Amino acid sequence: MRGVGRISAAVGTAVAGVGAAIFLLPRHGARRRQSAASVAKRQTAHGATIVGAKTNRREAELVESVRAELTERFGDESAEVGITANRSTVTLRGEVVRLDAIDEFEESARSVGGVADVHNLLRLVSKSRATL
Repeated sequence: MRGVGRISAAVGTAVAGVGAAIFLLPRHGARRRQSAASVAKRQTAHGATIVGAKTNRREAELVESVRAELTERFGDESAEVGITANRSTVTLRGEVVRLDAIDEFEESARSVGGVADVHNLLRLVSKSRATL
């Protein structure tokens, strides 16, 4: 019985060594390590979004400034627009009733001080939802 334990320990060690050698290869290992790190970072960011973790104060202030500008210019129409910020890039998400409002929302967001770029993911409301 002792021999079986030693053999299985040796096999397990060999498998772990081969796995480590493949993962740590200079040519391919860096890509795998980078990929694993980016997945972990992305999952952490998604988890923070779901949980509602605190964002950077500057980003929160930027979101509030853009929200104030859109509310001032468009009133209730801007209530359905989601706004997020990452560094100085603002992302607009949601649905609007008028086609020209998509460009107008983007233009208004760009006019806010501190906004370097705007990712406009707004779309037009479908006809069936617009009549409800």
